[in-house]
Amino acid sequence: MNKPILYSFRRCPYAMRARIFIKLCEIEVQLREVILRDIPQEMIAISPKATVPVLQLYEGTILEESLDIMDWAINNNDKFKLKKSKNDNIEIHNKILSIFDNNFKFHLDRYKYNSRYDSSDVVKSKEIHRDEALKNLYILEDQLDKNNSLWLFNNNPSFLDIAILPFIRQYRIADIKWFDEKMPYKNVHSWVMRFLEWDTFNQIMIKNKPWKKNDEPIYFGLN
Repeated sequence: MNKPILYSFRRCPYAMRARIFIKLCEIEVQLREVILRDIPQEMIAISPKATVPVLQLYEGTILEESLDIMDWAINNNDKFKLKKSKNDNIEIHNKILSIFDNNFKFHLDRYKYNSRYDSSDVVKSKEIHRDEALKNLYILEDQLDKNNSLWLFNNNPSFLDIAILPFIRQYRIADIKWFDEKMPYKNVHSWVMRFLEWDTFNQIMIKNKPWKKNDEPIYFGLN
């Protein structure tokens, strides 16, 4: 095995943030796009939980969490000093990341996919979950306003920006018209739109056909 193998799903926010880090750190991997309703047996064999992303390293180590893949990438080639952005702001970094990976994600899922849940899943109306998630955006509005910067800490994307923006992208997608016209946090709106226009984001969102055994490898990270 010459290159690490990344099992990914294009629209998954966890896989998205892993791909961004691999791209920014210029690490070439073999990309295997999967369909979530039909996970390939090769992925299940190395990661029975069957969720993306999964990174199989050349010596056999398996990384099954996006944050672990992100840390692995910056430990290999931290070209944009993403580890420094994390360590220099570690207290607010940890606080915001915990909020968005937990409380925000809880309400995001019940906002975006409201009809998939029933009362046993602690689900309320779509609008209630939208507004609960919106409360979490205030801390970002305040951070952007306080720093008067393009991204959360300065004018370059940080570890934290990349870690949470794929989820806020999903929040916008749930009701684009509401987000663009009525969502009250203007700094957050500009920040999300900046992310969507970012060359790196658009490069990692190129569509690839779902991987099948014996397909020619698709390489990602350098091209």
